[in-house]
Amino acid sequence: MNKGLLSGRNALLAGALAATAVLSACGNDNSSNQAASEGNNTPAAGGDQVTLRVFSNLPDRKSGQGLAEQMVIDNYTKENPNVKIELETLAEEPFKNKLKAYMASNEPIDVTMVHGGAELNTLVQAGYVKELDPAEYAGEEFSFLPGVYTSFTFNDKLYGLPRNSDYEVIYYNKRLFEENNIKVPTTYAELIEAGKQFRAKGIEPMSINGKDLWSFGAFFQDLVIRVGGDQNLMLDAVAKKKDFTTDDTFKKAAELLGEARDSGLFQASYMTSDYGASQNLFTQERAAMWYMGSWEAGMATNENLPQTFRDNVAVLKFPVVEGGKGKDTDLLAWNGGGYSLVNSSKHPEEAKKFFDYLMSANQWAKSVWDIGAAVPAQTYQLNGNESSLQKELTEVLTGATSTAGSLGLDYGTPKFKDDAQNLFGKFFAGGSTTEQLLSDLQSAAASQ
Repeated sequence: MNKGLLSGRNALLAGALAATAVLSACGNDNSSNQAASEGNNTPAAGGDQVTLRVFSNLPDRKSGQGLAEQMVIDNYTKENPNVKIELETLAEEPFKNKLKAYMASNEPIDVTMVHGGAELNTLVQAGYVKELDPAEYAGEEFSFLPGVYTSFTFNDKLYGLPRNSDYEVIYYNKRLFEENNIKVPTTYAELIEAGKQFRAKGIEPMSINGKDLWSFGAFFQDLVIRVGGDQNLMLDAVAKKKDFTTDDTFKKAAELLGEARDSGLFQASYMTSDYGASQNLFTQERAAMWYMGSWEAGMATNENLPQTFRDNVAVLKFPVVEGGKGKDTDLLAWNGGGYSLVNSSKHPEEAKKFFDYLMSANQWAKSVWDIGAAVPAQTYQLNGNESSLQKELTEVLTGATSTAGSLGLDYGTPKFKDDAQNLFGKFFAGGSTTEQLLSDLQSAAASQ
């Protein structure tokens, strides 16, 4: 069990409130970020030529977070002409598989993207990533929001830094709803009904990356929060403090999950759709909704996507459940992705310099916000050019009254995550009942 994850469940809410203060108070004052920039602009011209290897899950370098990452790399190599960045990028699932292979072979990467929680825990246990000193990242130069280290801390030791504030939402296409005279859902019953109406019109209701499996677990956790009104319940069950099979909240949430499966809410090919396929279905306006995270803010400004889509993409909070105790301001939020230093680096000192530059508030956080690609895990400032999607996502975060702090899938061991994801896959493929799903989840939690 990741002891770090047990300590900061609602810490992201404090971060959201801090972000509210920043958004309200800072305006165009960029004094803190200017200080960060000055602190990192010492040229390294004249030093030995060094090539750093960076491994990333952002293959699109022309838009979104990939563009933000490339902007930081370009800034760094311009200021440090003796440093060359050798970048390797793969899409999400191939990236995860190759990172495991790199870990097994102790490949000398210098800086790698990591997923916090269970996946990072695997790298920590293998000794592949380097421990960091939290004190080095406590000041204005970095300006991390409170509590964002939770998924990167194991046995009270920090092994990576987060890049974004992540939370689940439902993206939807305003034009498709309006032209088909279908009500934008605010309750789960309305969501199911909207799905039936879109399907009757030959339009895929909601796209989801079922092949990747993890979104099923997030969808279930969203339902648990809406039914029980308790952000801790799912995490307590993973930590073996609650029982999936005896709590009525889990029973009701599983029934609602089965309703989504059986009513045709998701696209016809959802079990074989990976991340890219599910995104394409939505962005090409062949699906009315997409269940995904806040890190997709860049869709609104991606010029490779149809203009009519960019003009109509908007955000829904996960609907409330009739009779449930949860509110639409109870947000499934955490800090998922980030970066780590690798122990097998051939240039540890130069790698640390680049890592610190990347994570300074004036680089990643500023770049990713300025281009509208994601919501940072650090304080950021309004630039006056925010897209409507950015504003809506910010309102969802700053309006949150509670946050989870972790995905349930990431709260246990790597074994639990693998087992639980496969169990949700089995359920959505029609291979188990709601009762069997809960029984299997209980067994997975007990045997991790």
